[in-house]
Amino acid sequence: MKIQKINFLCYLPFMFLSSCVTTSYIGDKLVPTNRVDVFYSAKDVKKDYKVIGHISSETGMGEERAKQMIIGKAKIVGADAIIITGIDYTGGEDSSPYSKAEAIKYHDD
Repeated sequence: MKIQKINFLCYLPFMFLSSCVTTSYIGDKLVPTNRVDVFYSAKDVKKDYKVIGHISSETGMGEERAKQMIIGKAKIVGADAIIITGIDYTGGEDSSPYSKAEAIKYHDD
């Protein structure tokens, strides 16, 4: 019992920090998916698709973490893939960077 409590206390700061990352989505919500393809340019997508929404995530914990948060959100909203469109800033004195992506759904053949 004591070991479980120690393990929990060790992981608590990481759980808190990961929950502080904000990931936002605006767009359609479809049936969740299990797999999401990742692209960095629309011209690399070889299938016909439509954009179903836009996702952004703070990069304060690192760009790779932001990418993983975007992928997770894309799965929840039912995207087949994302196109990472870059990093932007919120503006103002306390400007913080965030990664942006388009959530896309492939057209059925």
